[in-house]
Amino acid sequence: MASEQPDIQERLLEQAREIERLKAKTSTTLSGTEFLTIIFVFPMVMAFVVLGIIIVYKTTSNPSEVGPELDIVLVAFSIFSAPITAFVATLAQRLMADVKGKNEGGD
Repeated sequence: MASEQPDIQERLLEQAREIERLKAKTSTTLSGTEFLTIIFVFPMVMAFVVLGIIIVYKTTSNPSEVGPELDIVLVAFSIFSAPITAFVATLAQRLMADVKGKNEGGD
């Protein structure tokens, strides 16, 4: 009976460690730099989406008015898309690295 007591305590400690490991694995944290990056870049992404919607709407609703300036608008849109695409690609790479790290750490 006395020899079972340390065995049970060891199993309880192991279970507590496993619970803590699972809690850490499922939690998501952002550093201050990541948070500020998202706060500053999110309006640019939303403006990019809204600009695309406006271009499509104006072009389809009144092509004679937008048609002559469409090439300039599309050049501005393509220049605006470069930093947005780079940000989204970086964000996706970080997300994939975090997921891969969590999967490798848990297996």
